[in-house]
Order: sequence, then structure tokens, then C-alpha cells
Amino acid sequence: MKLTLKDIAKQAGVSIPAVSQVLNNKPIRMTEAKRALIKKIAKDNHYMPNLAAKALVSNKTYTIGIIIPDINNPFFANLAKQIESQLRKLGYWLILVNSNEKFASEKELLPLLLNRGIDGLIFIMSNQAYAQETELKAMLSDIDTPYVLVDRGLDQFDCNQIIFNNRLGGYLATKHLIASGHQTIGIMMNFPDNINCHYRFIGYQDALAESGILLDKRWVVSTKFDIEDAYDKAEQLLRNPEITSIVAGNDMIALGIIRKANELGKKIPEDISIIGYDNVFYTDLFKPSLTSIEQDVNAMATQTIAVLFETIADPTAKKFIQLSPRLVEKASVKQLT
Repeated sequence: MKLTLKDIAKQAGVSIPAVSQVLNNKPIRMTEAKRALIKKIAKDNHYMPNLAAKALVSNKTYTIGIIIPDINNPFFANLAKQIESQLRKLGYWLILVNSNEKFASEKELLPLLLNRGIDGLIFIMSNQAYAQETELKAMLSDIDTPYVLVDRGLDQFDCNQIIFNNRLGGYLATKHLIASGHQTIGIMMNFPDNINCHYRFIGYQDALAESGILLDKRWVVSTKFDIEDAYDKAEQLLRNPEITSIVAGNDMIALGIIRKANELGKKIPEDISIIGYDNVFYTDLFKPSLTSIEQDVNAMATQTIAVLFETIADPTAKKFIQLSPRLVEKASVKQLT
């Protein structure tokens, strides 16, 4: 039989409100021994609060929804994990849905989450959403639930946004290769469709221009955030004898390039230097380990939750926060003489 607050109160010899105060860690005039007894009774009997009743009383569901574009992308998977972990410590649950980088899916998933009465929404937009900007902005404007856009921002739109400075990231990667003696630097990323790669590509161009290096269109290859697609297209750069290094749009792209390089008999970094983006954990398992631009996922999760909760408390609050990436040097870049 399911234990209720009334049962715990009866066993502990206290009132039902007193039990509620203790189990919700709220201040109450009570001895530590009695407080410990209440918690022990609840724990020993595997007491679970009635969330539906709690929601009726507090007008909260204690749930947050998150829409992510690709659960297979380690960056998004790690970000969702960090957000879920931090929310759980605050007594909130996370409902996660995956759009598979499709705007049509987002249009279906958004009302599903909102109709569940979530207290707040975290939204990482699909690449397709940017091609439907007018409809996207209208859709976001109709949301009454507090929300925050994360990782992929939206220009000229007033809402909470937490993003990384992708232009700086592209600059740091390219500048490091230039400082290592490289002058012919290829680039592979999804800059036509992805807003983050659009700015990373601008950062790449910034670094080349700053060093007086003229960009050759043969150095530029567009690819998806996908190991297989990068593998299929990497030969365009790896067969070019002038190119000594490559900036990859993320670590999955970098690994696709490395796979193709190994197939062509090219060694990293002896024959070709590579810099990734995201610094995901599994790149340390490869030899050589991958130099990469790191985005602090924990910091993004913390900022996201803080801003979301501020907006839940005050719906008029709006914040735009831009975090800075950093270069993590490992072993995939060769110093040229």
C-alpha cells in the first residue's frame, strides 16, 4: 500500500503540515531527532510525493522541457545530461525530445511539451529552422511559457539566449595553425546551413586576413555534422598537396577526416594537421589526441538554468549571454619550421 503524508504523520506523532515542511526541507520548529524520524519513515517506506497534488497546490509541475536537434551529437547529449543533473538537484524533472534537425518536428514537439504544463522550456533549434525564420519567430512569439534559446542564437529577436562566441572559436583554431607555421589551411564545416558554423567560418576568415593570407576557394568544403559525410568529402582537401592543415566544424567532422586520411596513408600530424571543435571526451581515445576548441558545457548548462529560473520568477526578464570558447592543445597539430 502506498504511504501517504497522513501515514507518516501518524507514525511520527506530528501533524500532516509538519511532515510536508520537513520533507520539502522548509524551516520548522522541531527537534532534529523528530525531523530525522520523519525522513527515516519516508525513506524506509519508499515514500513518493503525489506530484499531481503538489502541482495543484503550487501551480507548478516541477518539469522543464528541452528540445535538442540531434541526440547522436555528443555535444548536445552532454549538454542535456548536464542540464538534467543540475535540474534534478533543484527538485525538477527534465522532459527531453529530439527534433532530428527538422523544423517540422519542432512544430509538432513544441505544443506537446507546452500542453504538458512544463514550467519552462529550453530550446536548441534545428538547422532547418533558420530557413523558416519568419515562421520561427512567430512561433516563438506565441509562447507564454518562460523559455531560453541555447547554443544556436537568433539575430534581431528579443528573448533569452545563451550562446558561445563561434566567431572567436573559428579565429582561435585558425590562428593556432598559423602560429604553428601553416599557411594553406583547409576548412570543413556546415556553414551554409548552421548559424554556428557560419560564424566559425567568419572567424577563420578573420584569422587569415589578419595574417595576410588570401583565401583559396579550393580550401573550403561544406559538410554535415556527421562522421560519414565528412569521411566522404575529406578527400577533396586531403588530395590537395598544398594544404597542410584543416579546421573542422566539430569533432565528428574531424574524426571523419582522420578516418579518410588513414585510408589514404596520411599520418596525423606528420602529413596533415587537424583541429576539431567541441573537445568531446572520446577524442582523447584516438592517437594522436585531437587539438580542439572547447565549449564549456557545464557553464552553458548552469547559465541556462539560472536564466530560465529568473524568467520563471519574472517573465519580463530577458538576457543575452555569450560565452567564450578556448583552445585545448593536444597532439594533432604539427609545428612547421
